[in-house]
Amino acid sequence: MTSETKIKELEEVTFNDPIVLEGLPGIGFVGKIVVDQIIKQTDATKFAELNSDYFPPQVTVKADGLVDHMKNEFYYVKDFGSNNQDIILLTGNSQGSDHKGQTAISKVLINYFEDLGAKKIFTLGGLGTGEMVEDHKVFVAGNSKDLVDSILELDNTSIRKDEGGAIVGASGILLYYAQEKGIDAACLMGETPGFYVDPYAARELLLVLFDVLDFEIDLDELNEKVDATLKTLSNNPQLGQQLGMNPNANRPNDDLRYIG
Repeated sequence: MTSETKIKELEEVTFNDPIVLEGLPGIGFVGKIVVDQIIKQTDATKFAELNSDYFPPQVTVKADGLVDHMKNEFYYVKDFGSNNQDIILLTGNSQGSDHKGQTAISKVLINYFEDLGAKKIFTLGGLGTGEMVEDHKVFVAGNSKDLVDSILELDNTSIRKDEGGAIVGASGILLYYAQEKGIDAACLMGETPGFYVDPYAARELLLVLFDVLDFEIDLDELNEKVDATLKTLSNNPQLGQQLGMNPNANRPNDDLRYIG
C-alpha cells in the first residue's frame, strides 16, 4: 500500500506573489505560536488542508472531548501590512513522524507553494539551547545571502556562530526544496531553552517579523502568556532539572541545536 499525502482545497484563491509563513510544531512551539497569533489577530481565512499517512498514528482530544485528526492547515490574508502583501500561513498539529515522512510532506508542500506563486518563504521556529535564556535572540539561516543579510540588518538578529548545527524538520527541509524551485527562503529561530512552550521566544521572533514584513498585530494576548510563563518558571526553580535539563549548563544540548 502506497502512503499518501494530499492537499484538499476548501476555497480557490488567486494570489499575487504571496509570501509564505510556516509555523508547525517544534522546539518550544515558537513558530506555531507566532503563526497562530497572526491567524487569530488578522482573522485569516482557512483555504486548504494537508492530510498524510506519514503523520503520527494518533488523534488529539479537544477541550470539549471531541477528537481531531493530525493535519496541516493553510490560511491566507490579503493586503497584509503596509506593503499590502498576500500572505499564506501554514500551521498544524503535527509534522511527519520520521525522516521519510518529513521529506515526502515537504516535497508536497513546496510544490503547492510553487503552484500558488510563492515569492518568498519564511520558516519559523525555536532554537533550543538546553539552558535558560536571558535575551532570546533571533537566529537566521537561509538559501539566499541577500535575504539573510537583509534580515541581519534588523535589531536582535544573528547567525549561529557554531558550525555543524542542523535545522530539523519542515523548517529546514523547505529551505532546500525552495532553493531548488528558485524561491528565496529564510528560517527565523527564536532562542529558547527548549523544554517548555515558550511564548517569550515567540514574541521576540514576532517583533523581528514585524520589521521583515512591515506589519503589526496586537500583542496583548501574547504578553499575557509571557507573564504567565515567567510566573510559572519563577515559582518552579527546579523545573529544568525535573524535565531532564540543567539550567546552569555551560553549553547547549547537542540534540537541541536547531529546530524542526
